[in-house]
Amino acid sequence: MTEYDLICDSCGETCDPLDAIVSWTVQGDSESGFALTHAAHAPVSGPSRIEARKLTWPNEFLAFVNARFGKRIVDPEPLRAIIAALAPFVMRHDNAAEVDGIRAASFGAIPGVKPGTEAEARKPAAVKGEVESGK
Repeated sequence: MTEYDLICDSCGETCDPLDAIVSWTVQGDSESGFALTHAAHAPVSGPSRIEARKLTWPNEFLAFVNARFGKRIVDPEPLRAIIAALAPFVMRHDNAAEVDGIRAASFGAIPGVKPGTEAEARKPAAVKGEVESGK
């Protein structure tokens, strides 16, 4: 097992961040049942969930961790294990997810969205007289 292996809590096999889901159950102000699984093993309905690929982006990772503050975590060990497993992806100097996001943004696109579809609606308004350079 390497530093970048994610282990499915359901089957015990390694899973790719592109195929992994983090799920948990929310009851009032408490959260429980945190699990990192293959998408095929994740509960379909009921619990909250987020794709692990999104949690490899620094801002999404921080938002996920920050959202857990102030919540009562019934059993914190699974959550700690998930955060520890995802941290090496986030802390890499060459984080592939972040690099892809930056590359796509530099062309006015969104990662995973076919060029010319949703990206057109999200383009920033050009400022009159502004010239883009350095690319």
